Amino acid sequence: MSGSDSTKQSKSSLGAVLVIVATVLVLAIVGGIMAISVIGAAISGSGDDGDGGMNIPLCTPGDGDEATSVNIPEQYREWVEAAASTSGFSANVIGSQLQHESSWNPNAKSHAGAEGLAQFMPGTWAEFGGGGDPLNPEHAIKAQGRYMKYLNDFMKDHAKDDEHLLKLALAGYNAGQGAVQRYGFDLDKMFSDPNKPGYKAETMRYVNNIVAAASGSYTSDCGHPDAVPEGSIAETSIALAWEEKVTLPRSSAYGYGESAARPEFVEASTKLNKDLHTAFFTDCGVFVATVMRTSGADKSFPLRSTGVQMNYLSNSDKYEYFRPTSEADLKAGDILITQGHIYLYTGERNASSTGRAQGASLYTRPPSGHDFYLSDTSGRTYYAARLKGE
Repeated sequence: MSGSDSTKQSKSSLGAVLVIVATVLVLAIVGGIMAISVIGAAISGSGDDGDGGMNIPLCTPGDGDEATSVNIPEQYREWVEAAASTSGFSANVIGSQLQHESSWNPNAKSHAGAEGLAQFMPGTWAEFGGGGDPLNPEHAIKAQGRYMKYLNDFMKDHAKDDEHLLKLALAGYNAGQGAVQRYGFDLDKMFSDPNKPGYKAETMRYVNNIVAAASGSYTSDCGHPDAVPEGSIAETSIALAWEEKVTLPRSSAYGYGESAARPEFVEASTKLNKDLHTAFFTDCGVFVATVMRTSGADKSFPLRSTGVQMNYLSNSDKYEYFRPTSEADLKAGDILITQGHIYLYTGERNASSTGRAQGASLYTRPPSGHDFYLSDTSGRTYYAARLKGE
């Protein structure tokens, strides 16, 4: 979510829209299905097109009817209902999780290493997979039921009511039960931690989307209005870039990197730019500009060219521009820039070497986890720019 010119993209998008409209009309006449999935190019931490052929689904509002608020493919229904019985949560919860995690693609694989319908990481699968295959739909769904049962039991003594219990369990599924426990089972505290913006940008959205889908407010395949948060640079960066570092074979092809980039970034960046230039989707300046403009933090941020951006940041009265001496000088949302490269400091998201920053690298990498440094192997020194008031 490869390179093609803007005319081809327009025709492709128009064709996709016409296909969707025609399909919806046919389904309405037949009187059947509430939601359709349209094939896209990649999804985020739950999976990616490069490995699993994931899709970007069409949003279809639910009507509050439990039977139709989540689309469970018939071939998986029996296993979903069994997993729900095991877990203590409804089939709608299990179904909306699976839709959100993999869009029902049993071969889904994420850049982070999660696999299958339920997107199990290897360590979690070893504990709950029962010796099965995470790419086997039956095995994956049954393991999901066992894991959600474990989370149900882990959280229940700390839940205020059934809905709170579900939210705690979902937060545990997305971020790990240990993370929820570290905040004293207080999700408000967890989601507002300025040092862990990923919990608000990823985990809070995961929890809210699935709770709403399971209750029938809308189907879990919706592209929600808050899919890319506005107002926080770090949160928007996390929503637009992959969590883990993604590296591609080197190429200067027109629009290179589209199929490997996060779909939210593809959509947001192409709305801002009319010319998808050489290796567009691996351009570090385009990524930072997309974050700054999409978040609403700085609608005037230069669209590309680190030289132009560096001049803008160093001379704008909207920014504090300084040379940091250590990571302790930085805050999540700070821009790090030198001649030829720019990236974003996001605060600690995970314990990996690329878990504190995000950026792109021209010709070789779409927006994703980025090694943190204040000088590089070329001897270049990085300056920091902090939007005043952030």
